[in-house]
Amino acid sequence: MKLTAIDPPSRSFSRWLTDEEVGQVLASSRGWRLAPDGGVMAGKIRKTRIAPSLTALGATAAAARWISRASAPGSDGSGPTHIMWGIFNARTDAEIAAKVGE
Repeated sequence: MKLTAIDPPSRSFSRWLTDEEVGQVLASSRGWRLAPDGGVMAGKIRKTRIAPSLTALGATAAAARWISRASAPGSDGSGPTHIMWGIFNARTDAEIAAKVGE
């Protein structure tokens, strides 16, 4: 299975990022790769499935409060995104995969 490198989105973190773009940022920071089926994989030799998609990874990051989105009255709460690196980086690949799989 050939894995593709994941590059972060070209927009700044201070801009509004979608769940997929948040997943891109997080996956890129960990050096994870994208599988042909769209899944997020860790490791080059011993491959571990982290998430079924970048969108699932981003949505889990929001639910687990690994990211923060400022909410404005009357909005969907998807305002500017701030990634809390200390909280995210403290998690192991296995912890993240288990959280996404819940």
